[in-house]
Amino acid sequence: MEAAFGEGALDAPGEEEPKRRGWFRSEPKGRRGRFTGRAKKALELSLRESLRLKSGQIAVGHLLLGVIREGEGLGVRVIVDHGLDLGAVRQAVEAKLA
Repeated sequence: MEAAFGEGALDAPGEEEPKRRGWFRSEPKGRRGRFTGRAKKALELSLRESLRLKSGQIAVGHLLLGVIREGEGLGVRVIVDHGLDLGAVRQAVEAKLA
């Protein structure tokens, strides 16, 4: 079980901290968080892109714009490795969102 679900998977539950709401809540010690620092940054930038474009929501296009704006993650490498220009992708996504 521990090989599949991690160390302590069969341990009895201990006293838990009060639950926090939202994506960025802290995880109990020893557990892996839901998002990496880079992923959190891309999500924050997605919100900024949505606000900049006055969209009122965060759509998939805003997420892509956040990934592009973050500029150093795997998403950007995939785009560049496929021979696409980041500026051109940004313009195309903004045109679709408009």
